[in-house]
Amino acid sequence: MRVLALALLAIHLSPAPEDESAKDLTKLEGTWKMTAMEVDGKDVPSEKLDSATLTIRGSKYSVQSGKAKHEVEIKLDATKTPREIDMQFLDGPNKDRVGRGIYQIDGDKLKICRALDPQDERPKSFKTAGQVNYFVMVWQRQP
Repeated sequence: MRVLALALLAIHLSPAPEDESAKDLTKLEGTWKMTAMEVDGKDVPSEKLDSATLTIRGSKYSVQSGKAKHEVEIKLDATKTPREIDMQFLDGPNKDRVGRGIYQIDGDKLKICRALDPQDERPKSFKTAGQVNYFVMVWQRQP
């Protein structure tokens, strides 16, 4: 009986899956600078990344690169391995489409991998070598 009570207590005290996703969303709040990008297995030169910044407020994800700005609404699923991110485009040619990706938070570093075309499948890893039209972005939190 005591074992059953402890098991029920452990289940009750375990965070709900949506709580983990909500915690991750809170961790992402703020401004980020792109520090690395890989497309189809090839590194993008660092000078092309200098102007790219990401701002996340709630579920709003906004990327500014030079004069171009793109906004998406994000939804996280922290229960999956790797963790999943869905990005609904709010503007541009992919408006109202959803790009399916994966993400990883490591302190002040955020890594996201997805396909260029929202119709493509969600990646299973952060490697783009041997893939066509897949990319990985690495972001560093800004003070």
